Amino acid sequence: MGDALDNVDWSRLEHNYGDASDVPGLLRGCASPDPDAKTASDALSDLSNKLFHQGGWVCSAAPAALPGLVDLAGDPAVHERYEVVELVGWLAGEAAEVSERFVAPGWRPALESVRPRLLALLDDTDPAVRRAAITLAANGVRHPESAAKLRRRWTVETDRTIRIDLVFALGAVLAWSRDEALREDLKALLADEDPLIGLAAVHALAASDPAVATDKVDLLISGVLNADIVQYRGSEWVGHGPAALVHGTGSLLLGDPATATAFARAVARSGDSAKRVAALGHVQQVLSQWRTTTEELLPLLAAHLDDESPEARYRAAALLACVGERGTPYAEQLIARTTDHAVREARSAATVGDAAVWALARQHHPGCLPGLVKRLSGSRLGFGYASTHYDRTIPILEQPGIGEVLIPLRGHVDALLDAVITRLAKARRDAILALNLCQVIAAWGPSAAAALPVVTRFLDDDKVRPAAAKAIGAMGPAAVSAADALRRHPSEPAAAWALWRTGADPDRAVAALTDHVTRPDRRHTTIALLADLGPQAASCVDELRSLSRSADDWTRAEAAYALARITGDPTEPVTILTELAYPLAHGACLPVRIAALRHLADLEATGDRVRELAQAVIDSERRLACSGGWHTFAEDEQAYTAASTLVHHD
Repeated sequence: MGDALDNVDWSRLEHNYGDASDVPGLLRGCASPDPDAKTASDALSDLSNKLFHQGGWVCSAAPAALPGLVDLAGDPAVHERYEVVELVGWLAGEAAEVSERFVAPGWRPALESVRPRLLALLDDTDPAVRRAAITLAANGVRHPESAAKLRRRWTVETDRTIRIDLVFALGAVLAWSRDEALREDLKALLADEDPLIGLAAVHALAASDPAVATDKVDLLISGVLNADIVQYRGSEWVGHGPAALVHGTGSLLLGDPATATAFARAVARSGDSAKRVAALGHVQQVLSQWRTTTEELLPLLAAHLDDESPEARYRAAALLACVGERGTPYAEQLIARTTDHAVREARSAATVGDAAVWALARQHHPGCLPGLVKRLSGSRLGFGYASTHYDRTIPILEQPGIGEVLIPLRGHVDALLDAVITRLAKARRDAILALNLCQVIAAWGPSAAAALPVVTRFLDDDKVRPAAAKAIGAMGPAAVSAADALRRHPSEPAAAWALWRTGADPDRAVAALTDHVTRPDRRHTTIALLADLGPQAASCVDELRSLSRSADDWTRAEAAYALARITGDPTEPVTILTELAYPLAHGACLPVRIAALRHLADLEATGDRVRELAQAVIDSERRLACSGGWHTFAEDEQAYTAASTLVHHD
């Protein structure tokens, strides 16, 4: 390895952190004979970070380093050789997936030159090296010889765990090779007496033919229920625990609600609590995808409210919260769980009781009130200080922000307001919590007028001021005494809006707010405030008409809505809002599209295209959302409710 490294001008190459001059030293460090392996381990960790990091490209240092990496992988004296093979596999796999322009020009010739040596590792005496080599051969070295070597390895491999990994790997090969003989061999394994081999065969075939999974759902269920995860801890595909096994297998079925539901119901009956918890994670994914599965899965959720596992109880209650009023038949069970203080899992402070209170709040059930008052009044809130959004591809299920829980409970203001005011008064150093509680008060409107003295104090907090001003304005004339405090903040659009809402100084407020809207640095939230002014904002019509043609969707949506509210003529605004919202008819969801649909509903829009849009949203079997977690359900509810309103109006 020494001469080869010395013959490279490393200073002209780069890795993820710049100049690659340090790569030769790291490669030599990986070969250190240090008995405790620390020197080699540290060097390999540093090298992996610099050559691969988080992927996305193959740096110019990688082709030059590849021969040295292969030397290390083939030397039995090197510590943790399997990690070296993994690094080569990551690089090769990335090169096979990313665009050619992100792959260093010398990578493919370098990989081809070492291909025989890499494939020889499939016969290594170290099982860990063989496992890593299998993944590398299947995903990174995409060559007919890889397929042949993997199939030969199948005929001689005796390690049961590695045989399972080989089946998964052959499925990856099938996906890029379309080898029909290999497909037939994998089909034959569906009848293997080992249920995990059959499970692996379904995964392997589904990589290129997803329909196989729905046809073999019983085999998937049997394989998951019978899998002894401890036995397969070393497996590349199965060994990451029950959650990985259940989620990975369940994901094969998400395109078909019937089989996805059948899988969930079966695995949720497992005697292994970890698998039951994972099954509830799969239930979340099914419910998040399909509206049509809710009724069938509700009894399963109710049954797990009494599960011995706190995490299972938490997930069951939280998923009942997600489905909102559909979970009303199980309110009594949820009430019984509001005093369940078991913590869901080690990494979280949330309890089963927190989720039960949330579920009842989503049902607008008075059973949530004692729990909410206790949490608002105590040291542990049980909910987030603010809303947290996740990408829909991330199956996370966390407690919502306290504001999201309280805002819909307008019918229970009398029971909750004192506790909210007390908590807000203590939030002087918690701007995020104060902001969210001000949003709650704004949503509750005049019925929350008793909060005025506390809310007014937050006008002096830059971070909370807009929310505080909106809360004051929402109280209407009952908040007129806050006028002087509002006037001290002329640069805040919400303060101008609040002056108008309270009636303290409407002419001055209209002038200030219309001025804010005409400024270059205006935001769509300011335009939204203007809509409330109606005909009094007539001087802004030309500006709004121009903004309704903005390239920014949010600006266009709010300007069109404000234009309709101010002029009383919805013709042009409805056309704009319909075009913005129409992708929802095809399942393409963004928050601004839901907002446009809600504006259409508020304007009682009519017309063929509006009707088509609304009916498509109502008829969709899939949920319409772009956020993950419980927001998937909230966004879908908003879209469905708005569409239903439009159909009713029409």
